[in-house]
Amino acid sequence: MADNERSATIYTVTDEKLNITFFVGETIEDLCIKICKLLKISPVARHLFALRNYSSKLWLPYGHKLKGRDKNKFDFRMRFKPRSIQKLKQIDEQAYDYYFQQVRADIMNNRVPDIVYEKHKEELIGLGVSDMYRVMLEKNLPRETVESEYKKYIPKECIKRHAFFVKKPIYNALAGISKEHLDASYVKEQYLQQFERMAPNYLYEEYKAIMKQGVSNNKDSNSKEDSNPPVEVLVRINREEIKYYETINDWKTLCTIEDLCLISIIQNNIVQISRKNGVPSCLEFMEHTNEMLMSFISLLDGYYRLSIKWTFNLCNDVTTPTLDRLHKLRCHGPVGKEFSCAKLKEKHANKPGTYLLRESETEYGVYYIDFCNKAGKIQSQKVEQIGSNEFLLSDSCSQSYRSLGHLISSFQDPANSLYLEYCSPPSEYDISPLLICASENITSELVAAEEIIAPLLEGGPRCVSRNQLQINRMFCKRNKNFTPTTSATSVYLATWQFAKGKEHKIALRILKNNSYTEEFLELVDKWGKLKSDSLIRLYGIIVAPSIGMLCEFGKLGPLDEYLRNNSEIIETADMVEAAACLSTALWHLEENRVVHGKIRCAGVFVHIHIKKVSFIVKLGDPGLFTYTENDIPWIPPECYANLTFAKTSFQADMWALATTMWEIFSRGSSIPIYPNADTVKKFYQYGKHLPQPADCPSKIYKLMLECWSEKNTRKQPHAIMRDTNDILFREYKVRPHTYTHLTFPSTISSIISTIANGDKNNDSNDDLEERRLNNESHTNNLATDRINLIWDDHNDTSKRQVYDDQNSTNTKTCQDMEDISLYFHHICKTMMTNCVRISDGSGSSHINRDIIDDIDKNFLGEMEENGEWHVFKRERIGQGFYGEVFKGIRTNARNNEVQEIAIKMLKTQTNDFERTNQNDFEREIEIMKTLKHPNIVEILGSILDPEKCLIMEFVKHGSLQQYLNTHKSTLTSKRLLSFSLDIATGMDYLGSKNIVHRDLAARNILVASETRVKISDFGLAQKKGTNDYYYMQTPRDLPMKWYAPESLIDGKFSSRSDVWSFGVTMYEIFSLGKDPNLPQTDLDKNTMEKRDDTDKTIFITLVAPLQRGIRLPCPPKCPQEVYRHLMYPCWNLESHKRPSFATLCRSIEELLNKY
Repeated sequence: MADNERSATIYTVTDEKLNITFFVGETIEDLCIKICKLLKISPVARHLFALRNYSSKLWLPYGHKLKGRDKNKFDFRMRFKPRSIQKLKQIDEQAYDYYFQQVRADIMNNRVPDIVYEKHKEELIGLGVSDMYRVMLEKNLPRETVESEYKKYIPKECIKRHAFFVKKPIYNALAGISKEHLDASYVKEQYLQQFERMAPNYLYEEYKAIMKQGVSNNKDSNSKEDSNPPVEVLVRINREEIKYYETINDWKTLCTIEDLCLISIIQNNIVQISRKNGVPSCLEFMEHTNEMLMSFISLLDGYYRLSIKWTFNLCNDVTTPTLDRLHKLRCHGPVGKEFSCAKLKEKHANKPGTYLLRESETEYGVYYIDFCNKAGKIQSQKVEQIGSNEFLLSDSCSQSYRSLGHLISSFQDPANSLYLEYCSPPSEYDISPLLICASENITSELVAAEEIIAPLLEGGPRCVSRNQLQINRMFCKRNKNFTPTTSATSVYLATWQFAKGKEHKIALRILKNNSYTEEFLELVDKWGKLKSDSLIRLYGIIVAPSIGMLCEFGKLGPLDEYLRNNSEIIETADMVEAAACLSTALWHLEENRVVHGKIRCAGVFVHIHIKKVSFIVKLGDPGLFTYTENDIPWIPPECYANLTFAKTSFQADMWALATTMWEIFSRGSSIPIYPNADTVKKFYQYGKHLPQPADCPSKIYKLMLECWSEKNTRKQPHAIMRDTNDILFREYKVRPHTYTHLTFPSTISSIISTIANGDKNNDSNDDLEERRLNNESHTNNLATDRINLIWDDHNDTSKRQVYDDQNSTNTKTCQDMEDISLYFHHICKTMMTNCVRISDGSGSSHINRDIIDDIDKNFLGEMEENGEWHVFKRERIGQGFYGEVFKGIRTNARNNEVQEIAIKMLKTQTNDFERTNQNDFEREIEIMKTLKHPNIVEILGSILDPEKCLIMEFVKHGSLQQYLNTHKSTLTSKRLLSFSLDIATGMDYLGSKNIVHRDLAARNILVASETRVKISDFGLAQKKGTNDYYYMQTPRDLPMKWYAPESLIDGKFSSRSDVWSFGVTMYEIFSLGKDPNLPQTDLDKNTMEKRDDTDKTIFITLVAPLQRGIRLPCPPKCPQEVYRHLMYPCWNLESHKRPSFATLCRSIEELLNKY
C-alpha cells in the first residue's frame, strides 16, 4: 500500500463489511462511486446514495476530503427518496434491491420512527411472513427450512413482545401465502407498498436547532428589538419540504424544496435559508456544530439537485466535485440518448457539427458524444477513459487522447465524418431524467412586492381608469433612465388613488409614438407576469387617452445618480448588498424565461437606504430601446456582428450584469466613451476586461470575471445570486482585540499588601472578542494608475474565440495590441476624473475632492528598498497592537510582475499615544528587517513617506485563531502539535536574535498552509538588554491573559516570559480557539472600565490566582502527555525553571514521532 493510500470500512445494509481503499485527499463522492461500482449501482442511481459517519450517524457531504488519520468507518445507505419506488426499479434494479434490503433491515431493527409496534404489530408480522416467502422463492428453499429460521425474518420487536405466541400464526400465514404461487419480484413489490403505507415519510431527517426568522446583514443597527425572538425547534426535512415545530406535533412548513433559493453559512454554526420570496430564516446548531451543519446542508442540497436543478449546488460550502468537473467539460450527467436527441433537435434543429457530451447511464468512466452529421441525423460515439489522462474512441484503438477536450478539438474539421463544432452544454433548466426525486407537478406561489396594494394585484396587473390617476410632474432629466428611446415615451410621477382614502405613488410611462404600440404591449405582457421583490413591479396599464404603464416608484431614484451624489455615505457593504439584489433580479428573470436586454446601473432604482443597516435596490423594466455603439461594454462579443442579438440572449444578460456591477463598485461612474468602436470591440474580443474598481472586493470582481467569460461558460444567475449573498452575509464583521491598558512597573507592587488584606472584589464578564481577519480569494492582476486590471481570462486561452463582423481570427496583430493598450489607458485615465464628477442638479458638474483624495490613498508610494516596486492599498483585513493591516498589491514598474502583499499602517490615535506608537512602529520595522525564517512572516520592505508602512508577505489563510474555529472538526492532535513546533522553532530563532516578542498568541500566528504557520505582529517586540531581559518603560495596552506573573508585577520581559505566552498559545491551539480564561477568573471589559482600580483588578483576577498555583486546565481534547510535558511546564512561577524554546522543540518532535 502506497504512503498516501488508506482503507475505509463500509457497513452495508445487509451487515456485509466492505474494505475500500482510497488515497488521502480523495472525496466522499469518490468513495461512493467506488462502492457503487462494487455493488453494481448505476451512475444515474448513485446520486441517491451517501455515506454516514458510523459513530455519530451524521451524513458527510460529497465534497468532504478524506484524511489519513481519521477513523474511516461509514454506513452506506440510500439517503434521498425517489418520487416513485417503481420508477427506481425501472432506472436501476440493483439500487431498487439495495433500497429493499435497507427497508427490511430498518424494520427488523426497529429503526423506522413512524412505525410503532402497538399500532402496527399485525402489519409487522405480515411483512415478516412476506419476507420468508420471498426467500423461499429466490433461493428455492423448502418452507420447513425457512420456518426453522423464522427469527431472521420477523422484526425483533415482535419476537421480544411475543416470543412464545408468534410461531404458530407465522407458520399458518406462510402456509397460506405459499399456495398463491407468486413470483419473488411481486412479493418484494408488495412488501415495499405495504411499508410505504405504514411509513410514508421514510428517510426524513430531523435536526434540533434554534430558529430566528429574518436576517442580520452584519452591520450595526439601531432598530428596535425584534418582535420575533429565537425559538428552539425540531426541523424535519423530507423529499418535498422543510417543516418544524416548537411544541410537539404542531408542525409548520418553513418552505418547500422548490422554494429554496440559496443556503449560506453566516457564522460557524448558523445557517441562513433563503427562499424565492419571504423573509430568510436562520438556524443555529448547538450540537456537533460543523458536522451537523454539513449533514443538514448536504441533505437540502441533494434534494434540490435531484428535484429542481441537477446542475446547481445551493451552498458554496457544500459542493459536488463531479459537478464542478462536468461543468468545466460542458458535459451532461448520465441523461441518456433520448434526452440528448430531443435537446439537439429542439435547441439546435440538428444542425451539422452540433454535439452533446454526456456520461454513460450504465457504465462508469464511459462517455458518449451525440453529434449531428452532415445529413442532420444524430449519431453516437462511445468514449472510454482507460487511465487518468487517457481516452479512447470505441471504434479506434490506435489513437488515444490526453483529455476529453483534446479529443473534441481533434475533430473540428468539417470534412471529417465526426465533426464537432458547437457543444450543447447543460442548462439549469433542463428537465432531464436525472431529477428522480422531483414531484410530478412542481408549482410555487409568489408574493406581491408591496403589501399596500397586494390584494389588488392577485389577478395580475390591473386596467386603471384615467380618473384614478393624478399626474404630479414629468421626469425630465431622468427619462433616459426609464426608457432610452426617449422619443417613444414620457415618464411622470403620479399618484394612483385606488380606493377611497387610499393612494400610492407610482411612475407612469405614457407611449407618445404609436408606431411603437406593438413593442410597448409586448413589454407590458412580459413585465406583467413578473412578481419579485427584486424587480420594479408593474401595477397596471391605462388605455385612454394614451396607452401607459403604472410602475412601482423607485423612491430614491436611479442607482447611478444615488451612488454619485451620496458617495461619502455609501460603504462597500452597501454596494455588495446592491449587487446581491441585482443578481437576485436576474435570477428571477431567468426563472421566468424573460430576457431583460438592458441591464444598466441607470435602470436600477434605490428602494431603501438605512445607513449601516440596509441598502435595497430594484431592477426596472428595459423600456423601449435600440442599441448604440456606446452599449458595447454591456454586450458580449458573440453579439457584435448584430447587436440586436443581445435582446434575446440570456448570456448577454449575464455579461451586462457584470458590467452593471462594475458601475456599482465604481460608485456610479460612467464607462468612458472611446471614439473608435472597433477598438472597444477588440478589447473585449481579445479577452480583456474593465479594471477592478478600488472599492470592489476581490471575490465580487472574481464573479464579474466569471460573467465576462466565454459564451456558455459564464456563471449562471442562480450561482451568481448564491455567491453574492454568501459574500454579503459572511464578510464585514469586525471584533476588537483583547488588550488592556496597564502602567508599569511600580503600581502593581505597591498594592500587593492591600490585596493581601482581604479585598475580594472579583466581578467579571466575558472578554471582548478577537477581530477576525477577512481573507479574500486571490487573483493575479496588474496595477495601473491605481486601478487593477485583469489582463487574462481564467479560461484556457486556447479556447478563447475572437469575433469579428466579417471573420474570426486568433492572431493578435501588433496594431490590435497597440489599439487595445491605448483604450485601456484611456479607461484608467478617464476613471481618475470622470468617475468623480458629481451632478449638482443644475446640469453642471464639479469634482468631488473627497473622492479624489480617497482614490489617491490607494497608491501608497514606492518601496524604500527598491523604487521599482509600487504599492497599492486595498481592503482592511485585520489589526495589530497599534497598526491596521490591509491587503494590497505591489507591482514592478520594470517587468509588470504583481505580488499580493499585506500592508501594516499606524492607526489614527490621540496625541497622547501618537509619538509612542510612531516610535514602536519604527522599531518594529527595524526589528523585522533583521529577521528571515520560514516560521516568521517575511518583511518585503517599507515606505517611509508620506506615511510609514511595513510591507509584508500576504499569508492567505489568516490568523491561527480564526483557522482553529473554522477547521476544528478536521484538526488532529498531530497537526496541532505540528503548528506548535513551527511556533516554538520561530521563537527559538527570535531568542537567538535577542528579541522578546511580548505578544505571542494565536491571533498573531498566521496560517500559510495546512502544514505551516508563521509568527507575525512584532508591534510589542523589543531587543533584550545585557541582562537577558527587558523592563517595560511606557504605559500602554497589553494582552494580559498571555503574560507571565513577573511581566504583570514588574513589567519584566524575557525569552522565559515568551515561553509562558507560548504555553497559553498552546492552550488556545488545543482548545481549538477558546479564550484562555483562568478557572473562576475573567478579565473583562466592565472591570477594565474602572480605570482607577485597573492594576488592583489585574492582581485580583490574574496575579493572585497564578501565585496560588491556579493554571489553565487541560483542554477536553488535548492529550494528557501534551498538557503535562509541554504546556504545564511553561507556567512555572519561577521563570528559570521553564523550558527553553530549544527544549520545547525537541520535546514536541519526540511526541510527533509517536503519532
